[in-house]
Amino acid sequence: MLRRSARRLTKTATPQTPLDGLHDGRAQATSGVAQQLNYIGGAYHVLHGRRVKGSGSPQEIDHLVIGPNGVFHIDANPWSGEIRFEDQAPGANPPEVAAAGDGEKGRIDPTAPLYRYEFVIKELLRQHKVRADVVGIVCFTHPNSRLIGASKAFAALKADQLVPYIKNYRPTRTLSPADVASIERILRENSE
Repeated sequence: MLRRSARRLTKTATPQTPLDGLHDGRAQATSGVAQQLNYIGGAYHVLHGRRVKGSGSPQEIDHLVIGPNGVFHIDANPWSGEIRFEDQAPGANPPEVAAAGDGEKGRIDPTAPLYRYEFVIKELLRQHKVRADVVGIVCFTHPNSRLIGASKAFAALKADQLVPYIKNYRPTRTLSPADVASIERILRENSE
């Protein structure tokens, strides 16, 4: 699980609710990841802000990168402060979940949406009989975020680590340029 003790920058001195400014921070985080992905190279196809439809409910995925080493779904996260990934004892009750921006009261797992994204993408590829690695990444874009520990299921990275992580990922099966184009087409046809 994850423990988050975070500070959030605010633009005004007025009191804020936990969700105030979330959309502004999210937009800045998404923009920061998009800037990083400008440097990924021509072997990779990048889709931004896609609402991917599969057998379940549609999933809003910030960024998709399709390349020779797989399909990467990226969730841009604007959190600042200390972000601690901790092991949870087997059989222990899950920790309380705090509201966004209210990390001191409990624990939040920023990788939770990635499970849904991965399910939808894998289901689409399975329906089209395409085999590819599907890799989830939560990318923390705030310069004052400090990651401690690691997520068990997904990569948790700072923005400057994103492109090297994708390019150096070792897939179980390398995709041809035709495979990459086919997967991009499948994702475009099944998203808005």
